Amino acid sequence: QFPHHENELAQSRSFNGVPFVNYWMHNGLMKIDGAKVSKTKEEEQKKKATLVVNEVLQKFEPETLRFFLLATHYRRPIDYSEDRLEEVRRGLDGFYRFFERVERITKKSFYAPHAPIAEGSPVGAPSDEFAVLRKKFLEHMDDDFNTGGAIGVLYELLSALNRFADSHQLETGKETLDDLIAFERGVSYLRELSQLLGVFDKAPQKPKEDDASQQLASGLMQLLIDLRAEARKAKNFALGDQIRKRLSELGVTLEDRPGGTVWRKD
Repeated sequence: QFPHHENELAQSRSFNGVPFVNYWMHNGLMKIDGAKVSKTKEEEQKKKATLVVNEVLQKFEPETLRFFLLATHYRRPIDYSEDRLEEVRRGLDGFYRFFERVERITKKSFYAPHAPIAEGSPVGAPSDEFAVLRKKFLEHMDDDFNTGGAIGVLYELLSALNRFADSHQLETGKETLDDLIAFERGVSYLRELSQLLGVFDKAPQKPKEDDASQQLASGLMQLLIDLRAEARKAKNFALGDQIRKRLSELGVTLEDRPGGTVWRKD
C-alpha cells in the first residue's frame, strides 16, 4: 500500500547517503499452500499470509532460498513449498560436488577470487561449448532479467564441464595442458555467471561435529571402504555391491576415483 515503495527509497537513501539502486524490480507475490499444514481455517489463513524468513533459514541454507527465488521470473508469482526448496537443495548438491572436483583437478578452490571477464573479450572460439553457453546465459539476463532461464543455463554449463572432465580424463593424470586450460576457462565462466546472480560466493557451511565423533565416523567408513576393496579384489562383487547399497540407504555415497575411493554424506 502507498507509500510503502516510496518509503523504501527514502529510508535507503537517508540511511546510506547514496542512491538506492539504478533499477528496482518488484518480484511477484509469494503464494503459500497452507492447507496441508493447518488444522483450522484461521490457522490456514495465517499460514497463507505469513512466511518468517528466519524460520526457513533454520531448515535451508540462504543460497538454497536465493536459488529458489531466482528460478521464477520476477513478473510471475512464486509458489512456495518446502518440497520445492528440497528439490532446489538437491540440485545445488551437484554444483558443490563439482566444486570439489575442480579443486582436485586444478589444485585451486572454485571460491578463490578470479579476475572478471570483460564483455566482448576474445575468450574461446565461437564453437567452444562453454563460450556458447556463456552467451546464452547473458541473452537470458538481457531478456527482461530472465533469471529462471539463466539458472537453467548454469545447469547446462555444469553438465558440459563434467562431460569434458570425463571425456578428457582430467582426474587420471592423462590430461594435456590444453585440456586443463580449456577446463579452467569453462570453470571461470561458471564462476563469473554465478556471481552475477549472487550465488556460489563462498563454500556452504557444514554442520559441526565433535572431534571424537568425526574420527569414529571416518574410521568406520575407511574400514567399510577397505572391506569393499578386499571383496572386489577377491571377485566377491556381490558383497562389494551390498556394502555400497547399504551405505546408500544410509545417505552415504561412495565415489571410486583413480586415487582411491572416497565417501560423502548426502
